[in-house]
Amino acid sequence: MLALVGLWSVVASVLVIAALDAWTWNWPRSPVTRTISEYAQGPLAWPFHLAVLALAFGSLAVGTAMVRQRLAHRMSGGLLALGLWSAGLVLVVVFEKHDWSQGPSTSGYIHQLSSLTAFIALPVAGVLLARPWRGDDRWRTWARRTGGLALVSMLWFVPIVGAVFISVATDLAWWRIVPLGLAERLLTLTEVLVVLALGGWTLAAAVPEAVENTTAEN
Repeated sequence: MLALVGLWSVVASVLVIAALDAWTWNWPRSPVTRTISEYAQGPLAWPFHLAVLALAFGSLAVGTAMVRQRLAHRMSGGLLALGLWSAGLVLVVVFEKHDWSQGPSTSGYIHQLSSLTAFIALPVAGVLLARPWRGDDRWRTWARRTGGLALVSMLWFVPIVGAVFISVATDLAWWRIVPLGLAERLLTLTEVLVVLALGGWTLAAAVPEAVENTTAEN
């Protein structure tokens, strides 16, 4: 039940952000170049904040359900990384990003650090939570699916890091080298898929193995 609540919270979060992107597609800066957190600096701040908090809550709910289904230990590295992801999301809401019309701020730096922590922690969580189960007869498919999505999410850092190196060697701003909004959304979507995979895995674990085998035979 807890895993299902978590999954619905994550899905609701994705739908809200998708609706915001569709609503603002023709704004002067499209979602391709505009970061997701820019919603926090306008009239659409409240649905953005609710969506981020729903994602944080849903992720914690899935993690708690994994502990209850004995798929993860409460003090495991994977679960701690999942907690960092959720904590980072909450801090993204609490601390506003830089308002560049007024210059950088302490709140903006905390916002940046929190978002970076969240984006790095989630794929680490996926890999660590999947690793013990990759050879398990019952759970190897779920483990490989989760770990694979986590690795894919890490790959989205490559163009961003590459843009930073190019920026150091040239006069170009790194956020102008890559479509930052698109890269951030693809990264976020892949990381959300990791959480959904963890939730689906936990729901599968709630089904007794005998019932699962009987259903498969029929």
